[in-house]
Amino acid sequence: MKDFDELMTVVGSHGPYQRWLVYGVIAPISFFIGFTGNLLLFQLKVPDHWCHVPGVENTSLSPEEWKNLTIPRESGEFSSCSRYKVEWLEEGAEEPFLIHNITEDCEQGWEHDTSEFLETMATKNEWFCERKNYINHIYSLTQAGHAVGTAIFPVIADRFTGRRIMFYVALAIHAVFTFPIAWVSNYGIVYALKFFAGLAFETVNMMSYISGFEFLAPEERTTGSLVTFVAWTFGTCLTSPPGWLIPRFQYLVVISCIPAVCGFLYWRYLPESPRWLLSQGKISECATNLLLVARSNHKTEVTRMQLEADLRILWNRQEKEVSLLEVLRYPKLRVRALILLFMSACIFLSYGVVFLGVTVLSSNFFLSHFVLSLSELPSNGLGWVWTHYLGRRCTCILSFLTTAAFCVAATFCLEDKWVMLAVAACIRLFSTQLIYIATIQSAEIFPTPIRSTGFAWMVVWGMGAMIATPYILHSEYGESFPYWFLASLLLLCAFLGIFLPETIGLPLPQTFQDAEELGKGRPLMTWIHHWNQHRYMPVSFEEPDNLELKKGLNICEKEN
Repeated sequence: MKDFDELMTVVGSHGPYQRWLVYGVIAPISFFIGFTGNLLLFQLKVPDHWCHVPGVENTSLSPEEWKNLTIPRESGEFSSCSRYKVEWLEEGAEEPFLIHNITEDCEQGWEHDTSEFLETMATKNEWFCERKNYINHIYSLTQAGHAVGTAIFPVIADRFTGRRIMFYVALAIHAVFTFPIAWVSNYGIVYALKFFAGLAFETVNMMSYISGFEFLAPEERTTGSLVTFVAWTFGTCLTSPPGWLIPRFQYLVVISCIPAVCGFLYWRYLPESPRWLLSQGKISECATNLLLVARSNHKTEVTRMQLEADLRILWNRQEKEVSLLEVLRYPKLRVRALILLFMSACIFLSYGVVFLGVTVLSSNFFLSHFVLSLSELPSNGLGWVWTHYLGRRCTCILSFLTTAAFCVAATFCLEDKWVMLAVAACIRLFSTQLIYIATIQSAEIFPTPIRSTGFAWMVVWGMGAMIATPYILHSEYGESFPYWFLASLLLLCAFLGIFLPETIGLPLPQTFQDAEELGKGRPLMTWIHHWNQHRYMPVSFEEPDNLELKKGLNICEKEN
């Protein structure tokens, strides 16, 4: 609704308070979300491994020579799941052992390459061979936890607790269920812990991001998103150094809990969203938060009485019973919501394929991870420039088409690892840019009563799609299958993007009716961008409540 944005201009919508909120709260939280999320890759890494064959100490052979004698080769590589049978002879024999050309299972355990990792979850528990899918299951269950948690917690936040309290609940859940993983070996318990820890992980990011987003002026939203995504990308890039310096997964698990504990330092400083308080009819609390914003932005003329009077006018227009199912009553909003959900699933799936396929350079896991993470940095700047100047819808369509083109290119580069690394970096760049764009579009299309719920369901669909990522990567249809599959989905998304409204320069919709009428007066097939958006501004409906509020705002401006 336009009126709340006008009210925010009275207390200041792009002053010192917003800068502190973006750079002092949301950016650090986004950094640690990216940092801890990527640590999972280093915990689950499965290094090269082979059967342990005891007895090398009773020979004059080096470990490498013993390995060459006792481990068969498959397609030029040492076998991971079989060994030659070794028969030890009586003392005094010319050769103390006899190696038969008969293979057997690794009944006495495994050895693994320690050049990059001393210990991972796979090496500690020997999740190899017939148990190799345990790692895939852990990753998928983590994503399932993300999906279930983002389906439940933001709804509770929208209906009952608010964004602020849910933020701290999510921090506690993440820390409580992550910490024990460092010492648990039973795969069933690990599954359960990873699932429950995953319940809250995305909620932490979502609550802080949406709360801050609702304090910003329409023209500042892309900048706020840019700062958030840059901080998140730096977090992903800086995961490689601790992963390399601390090559034991137990320590990495403990490190991933530290940001959650530090998050409670924001207890006195992280505010509740005034838009959410208004949607719940908490006029006094909303006025208190707005007064805090006004004082921080040096708007000393603003009074509580004035704010509460204006907020009551807004509250009288607010839907009192709010449900995500309310979307179904509004045809345009319903179609747009379905398009956003489908797009989110495809975006997260393409990101997940590159995320899990990080070992493009099999000789250097850390370099692959760093290069692919670093490739995300330009996406934030490009996303900001393109959405700010070319518009949200145009940028969305072009980004889907470009990502699809690189997915097709990847099918022809599988044999050249360095070229494939460059192509994978481009896919990750544009996938991250698509996440950035979809985040902006969802926040500008869903109305305030379900803004966090709507965004949450986009993440639910995205994380739900990422559950299938390891199985798509390791399917029996060949190495090129994942990229052809992604290309077809991304082309479909580019087509669907045509039917989303161009939201550049529009106020955030406060009510469902505002969301239904979003883009009214903006032709579907017209390219609306930074230089012509003023020609397609929304029609102003002179309703009595609007007139009364505008009159109050005009009086306030005159007094100031």
